[in-house]
Parts: sequence; C-alpha cells; structure tokens
Amino acid sequence: MDRSGLMGDVLRHLAEGTPETAVSACLAAWEQDDDPAALGLAALAGFWLGDFADATAYARAGLAAAADDEATAICAAAVALAADGDVEADPGEAWSTARDLVAAADLRERWWAGTRYVVAEAAMVAVRMEDTGAVLAEPPVPADVWSGHPFAVLMVVCQVRVAAFSGRVDDAMALVEPMLAAVVPGSRLETLVGSVVALVQGYGGDGDGVAASLAVASHVPETPRDFVDRGVLMLLAYSAMAVGDTATAAVMTLRAGADEGLSRCTIIDRALGLEILLTAALDGQDLEAAAAWLAGLEELAGHPIADTVVLRARARHALAAGDADAAVELATRSVEVSADDGRQFEVAEGEILVARAELARREVGAASRRLRDLVTGSDATGHAAVRRSAGAALAASGRRLPPIAGGGWAVLSAREAEVARAVLAGQDVEEIAAALFLSPGTVRAHVSRVLCAFGVATRVGLLAAVGVDAVEPAARPTLSPRQEEVAALVAAGRTNRQVAAEIGISVKGVEKHVADILVRWDVGSRFDLARTWWAGRAAEA
Repeated sequence: MDRSGLMGDVLRHLAEGTPETAVSACLAAWEQDDDPAALGLAALAGFWLGDFADATAYARAGLAAAADDEATAICAAAVALAADGDVEADPGEAWSTARDLVAAADLRERWWAGTRYVVAEAAMVAVRMEDTGAVLAEPPVPADVWSGHPFAVLMVVCQVRVAAFSGRVDDAMALVEPMLAAVVPGSRLETLVGSVVALVQGYGGDGDGVAASLAVASHVPETPRDFVDRGVLMLLAYSAMAVGDTATAAVMTLRAGADEGLSRCTIIDRALGLEILLTAALDGQDLEAAAAWLAGLEELAGHPIADTVVLRARARHALAAGDADAAVELATRSVEVSADDGRQFEVAEGEILVARAELARREVGAASRRLRDLVTGSDATGHAAVRRSAGAALAASGRRLPPIAGGGWAVLSAREAEVARAVLAGQDVEEIAAALFLSPGTVRAHVSRVLCAFGVATRVGLLAAVGVDAVEPAARPTLSPRQEEVAALVAAGRTNRQVAAEIGISVKGVEKHVADILVRWDVGSRFDLARTWWAGRAAEA
C-alpha cells in the first residue's frame, strides 16, 4: 500500500476507535515493505492507545531508518508526539526537524497535510500554543485537505483547542461551526465535538451550556479506549472547572485516568488532572487527601510540560496550609513560566491564585488591582471564565470587579440595576440614596458601575444606550426643525462642539438653541432635555 493510503487507513482507525488495529497494520507494512514511514504511523497509533513507551520506540526506530523527507518528517513528528506522554523520553530536536520539513513541503498533498497535523498536535499537547498556531497559520489547513475523511474533524478540533487554551475564546467560538460541519453524523467523534463545545462554553462562562454538554460523557465507555475517549473526559473536566464545578471535574478526571497517577493520559492531562483532584480535596477541606494528590504530581516535577502545574499545585497547598508567602512566591513563578510559554489559560489561573494569596496577606489593594488588570484582558477575548473565577476570589474581601464595559443590563447586580432604573427615571443621587436607604457615596459608586456597564461616561449617554425603553412615553411641545435637530443630537450624547460640527453652525449657535429648548420644554438640564426627547420618541413608536 502507498504511504498516503496507509495514512488514510490509520487515521480512519483512530477516528473509529480501533487504534490497536492500526498499530498491527503499520507493523505488518514495515515488515513487508521495509518502509520506516510505517513505523512513524505505528507510533501515532501507539500514542493514541496511551502506549507511550512503545510509541517512542516505534518512532525512534523509524527515524533512524528514514532516508527521505516524507519518512523523516512523520517519524520525527511522532517522536515529539510520543514524548508528550512518555515522561522518560527526550524528543531533542525532533519537533523542529518535522516542522521545517513540513514548512518546505506541498501542503495540498494529503501526506504532508496529515504530517502537518501530527506536528501541530505534538506542539498542542506539549502546551506550546504559539508553535501550534504557527504550524496551522498558512492555508490550506489540514482539515481542508482531508475533507470528507472521518478524521478531518479532529484536525479542526486541534484548531479550536489551541484558540481556547490560548484564551482566544471568541476565536474558538467562530471555529465551532466548521467543526460541527466536519464531523460525520452518527460517528463517535460527535461525542468529542460535544466535549469541545463544552470547553468553549466553559471558557466563555456559559454554565448552563456546560451543564447540558456534560451529558456526552455517557457515550464514553466505562474504560476509555484511547486518546479520543480520554480527551472527551478531560475536556469535560476542564469545562466543569471553568464554571466552578470542581466535584464534576474530579469525577471526569478519575474516569479518564487508568489509575491514581492517570498514567494513560498525556503528561499535561496527568498534571492538570492531578491539580483538579488536589483542588477538589482542598474544596472539601481535606489537606491529607490534597497532600496525596500533590505527591503524585511531584513525580512530574522538572518536566517542562508539567512544571507550571506543579508550581501552581504547590502554591494551592501552601495557601491552604496557611503559608501565604510561599503561595505568592510559587504562584508568581508559575505565572512567569506560563507567560513565557504562551500558556494563557494557565497565566490566568496563576494570577488568580497570586491574588488569593495576597488577600490572605490582607493586601486587598494589590489583589484587586491584579484581578482588575487580568479581567480587562480576558474580557476582550471572550474568556469570561476568568472573570467568574476572579470575581469569586475578590468577593471574599467584600470587593467586586468592575462590570464588563458595554455589557449592559446583563452584567449589573440587582442593586445596580435598581440604581440604573432610578437614574433613568430622573432621580438625583440624594433622591436615590433616600429611596434605597444607601449613602450618597454608595450610590455614586453604583452609578459609576452602571455607566461602565453601558460603556458611557454620562447620564445622557446612558439614556442614549438604553433608548426608548429608558423612559415612559410622553408627548412633548413641538420644536422648530433646527431645534429638533439639536435636541436629537444632544439626546444621543453629543457635546455642543460635536453638534456644531455635525450640523454646520457655531458652538454659540448650539448653546442658544439648547437654552431655547430648555425653556420650551420647561426642563433644567441637558439630562432632562434628553429624557424629554426620548419620552417623545417613545410616544411616537
């Protein structure tokens, strides 16, 4: 069989859940044809099974025998991929060798597109997000070349995962539709796609969506067969963690692992899975159990894939044990290493942990600033799970994060919404304070959060953002055409200078028109003018 045909068969077996058959077919092809590329494909299938040491052996044997670029590339990529699960393996420069060969190849050919996917997956599972993104940056992407093949959806899944784990949740959401289009209806990969959707929902802060998506776990065999089955469960675990459901995350993690060390999982899934179990133990106030999970995680200490997780887990345990100073030091180191490696989802976890430790040291201001800075970045990319976790951490100090700028009613608390409605009704700070039994200072703080939530700086801007729903409909005295034009622009939040520029008159002329409108409508401020204009607009609607 030709190489591309063998690759197609192997990928089909991996998609259908029969990787052991793929290993046997590849070893038979090696015996029959003496083609080292078959050993590279055997290594890919071995990795899929979780037989990481065997995968390393196949890939290294193939790489040693390879005499052409195609065989060298797939075997080198497989060496790198196997090392993502084989703790004892040192991939050396294998990944770079494969990447360089792929970069020089014709990526429209199925062989090279498939090899390119393996190169990307090897970087992805090593949590090298920037490398993964760079490999997949140029069209055509592997999924397009393999369109119609059942494995193509896994190639799209790789793209979605790298976007989500890089913190680019909006980008990941945009890839969900192509991923759904690529899956073969009725195949087991529909379950995988469901778990990836859950991941995106979790990172996007959609707790209800995650709860609904968790049902796909029922389609995974009680004993997971391979990388796909274990991947479904671990992605669901990460989704649950993102929305604060530690107990469910722990259940999914234990199902994914073959034993207490999660030895059939990749190194990063082992590390993150053990951190989940440690966190669940700490949530249950069981320091002894947490120490046991930490001991298992310590076996991965020093490995470049797991180091950030080990540091963070040590920080969690130190904080729970009352050593906030050690927790700050360890969590800060984890953030620094994660940032250097482009592991944005881990940067966020580490920053939140540093803030929790700062709060334990009563450094409320520092923790508050840290979390505010963090959510400013995460809000911009749709990574709403960061805001949820940061908000929960800060709540312990009695403080709250600023609302998402432009988020509107949805991001306001019940009290803030009450204040917003009072502002829109024309009440001033003193009136609101008296009506709600609050201090004027507290009302002003609420007003600033309301304005931020609607992305405006003024009460007139708030009226314009809410529109006709802001006020009760009411007829208003008629104005001249020019006055009507000025009133509409003022109600839209324009300054006098902006109104003047827009309608082509002087600022003094605008001031005169505004003064005349105030008299005509018997109101005392621009805000009241805007309310009257919107009330009339509502009456006309």
